[in-house]
Amino acid sequence: MHYPVAVTVDGDGNLYIADRHNHRIRKVTTNGIITTVAGNGTAGYVSDGGPAIGTRLHYPWGLALDEAGSLYIGDGHNHRVRKVTSDGVITTVAGTGTAGYVDDGGPAAATRLFYPYGVALDRAGNLYIADSNNHRVRGVTSVAQMTPPPPPAADLYGEVVNPYRVQRDQEFDLGARIRSRGPNPADGQYVTAVLTLADGLSGGPGTTGRRLTRTFTGQQLLAHQGTLDGVFRITAPDSTPPGTYTSTLEIQYGGDLNLKDNTYTLPVTVVVPEPIADEKALTIFQDTVPEIAPGQYTAFNVKYTAPAGQPVNPGTITQRFTAPTGFVFTGHPTYAYYETIHGVVTGNLVHRIEDGGRTLVITANPHLNTTTSDTGSVIYTIPVQARNDAVPGRYDNGSASVGRHTPVQLSGKITGTAQNETALRVVQESIPAAAPGQTTTFNLELRSLSNQPVNPGTIEQRFTAPTGFAFTGGASYGYYFVQPYVTGNLDARIEDGGKTLIVSSNPHLNTGSTDKTALIYTLGIRALPDARTGTQPDDGQVVVGRLAPVPLTARVL
Repeated sequence: MHYPVAVTVDGDGNLYIADRHNHRIRKVTTNGIITTVAGNGTAGYVSDGGPAIGTRLHYPWGLALDEAGSLYIGDGHNHRVRKVTSDGVITTVAGTGTAGYVDDGGPAAATRLFYPYGVALDRAGNLYIADSNNHRVRGVTSVAQMTPPPPPAADLYGEVVNPYRVQRDQEFDLGARIRSRGPNPADGQYVTAVLTLADGLSGGPGTTGRRLTRTFTGQQLLAHQGTLDGVFRITAPDSTPPGTYTSTLEIQYGGDLNLKDNTYTLPVTVVVPEPIADEKALTIFQDTVPEIAPGQYTAFNVKYTAPAGQPVNPGTITQRFTAPTGFVFTGHPTYAYYETIHGVVTGNLVHRIEDGGRTLVITANPHLNTTTSDTGSVIYTIPVQARNDAVPGRYDNGSASVGRHTPVQLSGKITGTAQNETALRVVQESIPAAAPGQTTTFNLELRSLSNQPVNPGTIEQRFTAPTGFAFTGGASYGYYFVQPYVTGNLDARIEDGGKTLIVSSNPHLNTGSTDKTALIYTLGIRALPDARTGTQPDDGQVVVGRLAPVPLTARVL
């Protein structure tokens, strides 16, 4: 051979070689026999339509095969891409033979190429050309016969997103975040979310009718990792009568292993909007009283709520905060809406610090229930530090004056050094549920008593799974009341076939700006294949260091 530059292999294992300086394409069968399938060895060009072995090629470079057995050749110095069918006939699929460039959008056989050196095919039969001296990659649509593979088997399910209660003429999100239990990745081009709206609801801009669909071309959904966005923007028009409207979401996937959890009913109650109020309608209170030692940092969490979903929109107002004795304001205050259908909505607050840290002035609009992004309550997280010369004790002489609202008391406590794990409070956030053989997660929340600093060092934390369940070994932590979130994996091992999970870590809290308020553990569990359906055993437990055992429960679907 003379400068072989490209190879490809067909489905039977035969090897094709671009024998560049011999101006031929060679084929080597699985038993080692070599033949020529295109080119007679003389550089040049012969018209299309004849036998490929009798034609001339000129420095052939790239090779690709389609599923019909046709061979595509980057015929470099002929400035063409040639096609040899399975019966040996050669044609041109791109290029006129004249070097140069012609604008896109016309027939490929009428365009000009300039040393096409590489070719490739995708699953849809589109041809891609490395047009070397034109410094471009060109695409020719639907030139090859390709059969897409069946989608790999996977068990998809949805995490429902619906607000239950919306105001008339309000936009909201409806649908599900699509997840996979595996075992294989799911190609998004084969996944379709179909939302059939109840009569009385309508889709967002760019949609028509009551049946909304979305596919996810270009995305991969891995087992137990990530989501596909099957959530749609919906409106309850002003003409919609008050009442409950039930829509249906379907998750369609050709390779789904378990169709029973792929259809969801999504009820939404539409109500008439209430009049918009100002800041005097707010209920404002300090969420917790922080306890820190002199020199340490923590935050005041001030919570704003409105009665029964009442819209509050006072506009931008001045909010003046005075720190309790022994504390000074420091850092950047933030806000967060934790109860929206979009997840947590956060941001920074415009502010200034005065009087050496004694006073904080925030200029912002504490609006609530005006859109789907500000529902429920808003929490201001205000960083503070205990002065190095602070005297231990509780101080209740701080205040928050929010516009024309009655001032609210702020309190803080100066303590000694950080506490050990006995100052922690551990609760199970929710009761996980899984069918036999399926996996889910425990979420445990750790907080400190009175928000005081806790820093016990690395300690053993022993988890026992409820009857019918076993731990998978996956264990992670997260501090979600700080920005940005602080997350990571826990040092964990399983024993007794998954019945016991042992975590070795330091569950520190409120020691600085990155571990404030609460620590969340997320632990993977699975329902055993022989678990009794319909039961909710509560005989699991967690023991954190020297803390008394805390019960754990889970439900078998």
